[in-house]
Amino acid sequence: MLAHDDDINPYLRQEVLSASPVRLRWMLIRRAEELCGLVEQFWDQGEDRQAAQWLLRIREILGELLDGITGGDNPLARTVADFYVFLLKLCYQAERDRDAERLRTLRELLAIESETWQMVIRKMEVGEFSDAESSVPLPPTDQPSAFSGGDSLSLEI
Repeated sequence: MLAHDDDINPYLRQEVLSASPVRLRWMLIRRAEELCGLVEQFWDQGEDRQAAQWLLRIREILGELLDGITGGDNPLARTVADFYVFLLKLCYQAERDRDAERLRTLRELLAIESETWQMVIRKMEVGEFSDAESSVPLPPTDQPSAFSGGDSLSLEI
């Protein structure tokens, strides 16, 4: 299921390696959203085993997004963490019950989250944030992510 270094799209690899933590977060959210559609297709085709593998990847991405939330004393960080816990539960319930409606709900919520982070990226690129506004809880840059290399690099996401 995971790509080898030879199979990785060089453009995507460069984009990942040069992306900011905010953009990496957005890329993970988008990929989880896309994978929800892929899982639904596999379910429609009766390919439950393939669907289960991609559901596992969605859960890994959601777990990584949850792990990346810092500032536990910050009420906003707790709210965002609770949201990702909710998404993880929704993913689990969709898989357990093979519930396409829950999977669609998960995909819709991820689409909203993706749009939100895309707006953050745009504002950061044009410098619209003040120093206080730009201190949103982000994943630590010193910790590896699914995009940052090492054994966990999987660009077939």
